Amino acid sequence: MTNVARVDGGVLTRGEFFEIRSEGRVVRCSVRVPTRTAPATGAAAGRDMCDWLIQHALQLRSSWLGVIMDTRDGPSVLGPVTRSAVERLFQAAEQARKPLAVLVSSPAVALFEQFSAVSRSCAPGCSTVTADPAAANAWMSRLIR
Repeated sequence: MTNVARVDGGVLTRGEFFEIRSEGRVVRCSVRVPTRTAPATGAAAGRDMCDWLIQHALQLRSSWLGVIMDTRDGPSVLGPVTRSAVERLFQAAEQARKPLAVLVSSPAVALFEQFSAVSRSCAPGCSTVTADPAAANAWMSRLIR
């Protein structure tokens, strides 16, 4: 993972299967996982992505206002390692009182149910899971004071 200088609309960091960019004071993480990705490789990338977001964007004193994680081109399900990392991500959002929105391809997919369950249990006040990009953007402004 390589860190890049913070520039509005610029890349902050990227990994093999994700890219994290700034959009004003909101962090947008785009996940792209090819269908034939080995589970261990995808899990390591997911852990790295969540670690970066927790360490940089979802800290109480961070200048970032919130995170939109776009998983529409991501995995079809979360394995146990990635789910654990995602739980830590949601917990960090709740503790820092920072909005976290997760975009999924459709509410009918298993990934939507997995993220929704994590949202309810780990960050009920600061997170949302949606297939609507406008709803994700609205969630950022809903919690920003």
